[in-house]
Amino acid sequence: MRRGAALHDLGIIEDGSVLIRDGVIAAVGSTRRIENLKEARDALEIPVNGRLVMPGFVDASLSLSLENVNDPAKRRKVADFYDDSLALLRSCLQHGTVAAEVKATADSGDYHSDISVLRKLAHIGSNPVRMVRTWRIKKSSAGVPPGDLRKTFSLLARRKLIQFIEVSAESEQWLDEEILAAAEEANIGIKLLWYGGSAEELGTVIERVQPRTICCFCHMSREESAVLSASQVLSVFATGKEVFEGPAGMSARQLADDGGALALSSGYDSASAASFSMQMSLSLAVVRLGLTVEQAFIAATINAAHAAGCGDIIGSLEAGKQADVLVMNVPDYREVPRQFGINHVEMAIRQGSVVYNRTRWRPSSN
Repeated sequence: MRRGAALHDLGIIEDGSVLIRDGVIAAVGSTRRIENLKEARDALEIPVNGRLVMPGFVDASLSLSLENVNDPAKRRKVADFYDDSLALLRSCLQHGTVAAEVKATADSGDYHSDISVLRKLAHIGSNPVRMVRTWRIKKSSAGVPPGDLRKTFSLLARRKLIQFIEVSAESEQWLDEEILAAAEEANIGIKLLWYGGSAEELGTVIERVQPRTICCFCHMSREESAVLSASQVLSVFATGKEVFEGPAGMSARQLADDGGALALSSGYDSASAASFSMQMSLSLAVVRLGLTVEQAFIAATINAAHAAGCGDIIGSLEAGKQADVLVMNVPDYREVPRQFGINHVEMAIRQGSVVYNRTRWRPSSN
């Protein structure tokens, strides 16, 4: 997880190469050095001259539910939810997202319906993108009998249907002790959704819950930003969800300047916000949130990977990490946010395999 001055260091290598073996990055460096390695002698070469090679994007928050946008009074069928979610994740991959934290709820007030939604997501698995599943618990789910809640959490964790839960932190008083205790007992990570409020309350909530991340809004007060920057919590800003509403917010830039850790997400919400492109999020983070291009790239890759809980294996081009790589049709990384609304992805590689290819390159048949 990067913060402070490290948010400005992209580790750019001019005329560089990435050596991949068995789905893992074996070496990264100048092309001349990589070509001289013994392991590279029989390697299959993908020429990307004049292109940007970068880690795959990680979306730190995709929110899905059974709510029907076109007819709110009529919920979607679970089977339709599966098909729509799979189509969405395929589109995400085409725009450069190789991993995503998917936050799901049925929006029904019945937590058993939530479980059926989480099962459908588990059936999709990590194809087309690596998926981290989070159960978004709403107020209507509170009040479930403690014993039933503990059994449910234990079942979800044992069957690997979820890795995290996300609860709303509108105030310290609302946080449900039974939910927090059941999650801790099942070894399920806790994430918070912060709608804004007292900085003192925010500090108390962080100290009490010790969340993995906090999803927050770009119009926080200076005091709230200071609390977040002083903590070890990773703050996630959902650019596509709220950045068009009202004046531009500077909370993300203030947090970064104060040495805080931040990540980006598309903010896609199947019920309210339809943007899933992390390239769009990158542009919005620069134009509307005031981040530098370098800060935005790191927030959308390595820090977003840490927010999703997989920063140890993806999010950066480093030896030993899984080979999740994008080839972008731009000569300079600064062109990605500058050329607003364009999909620059020419090739996407996941764990060393080409999973999306818009180039003329084809592997040799020899």
